[in-house]
Amino acid sequence: MSSFNYITKFHQVDIQDVISIIFSFNTENDIVLFSAIENNLEYESIEDKEFINKNKLYKSNQWIFPEEVPGNIPNIIWYKTKGREDIKRAIEIESLFRCIILPKGLDIVHFNYLIYIIEDYEGPVLCVYDKTNNFNDKVLPKIQPYLGDCRISKSI
Repeated sequence: MSSFNYITKFHQVDIQDVISIIFSFNTENDIVLFSAIENNLEYESIEDKEFINKNKLYKSNQWIFPEEVPGNIPNIIWYKTKGREDIKRAIEIESLFRCIILPKGLDIVHFNYLIYIIEDYEGPVLCVYDKTNNFNDKVLPKIQPYLGDCRISKSI
């Protein structure tokens, strides 16, 4: 059974702590993949395009997100990050990022977590879609020190 968790007041979390939070979802058997819409690459710098394409693992128009499927699904590039600097670069490329935690060797539909940022009236919200249903037991204790005054809830 999957679940959602929303972390509001996320603007208080600095970039190094965001990176640590993302790493907290990851195990040695996982990879962290960020997404980029292929058509939007034309608006990126040459360096950012090269970074995304060099680390591209999948290109797909398969809709893996829990939201309703849109009428026209764009090609999505899923690119891997290898460490803190790669994750920082991915977030700098797209501050409203989407990333998944994927067990090594599996197709993207088998991700464990989808982590993404949305904006609401109070600012950025970190959304966590948990397909393993172990966020509260395994991840929350690890990320709590980075959250400060952020609120965690099941709805926004």
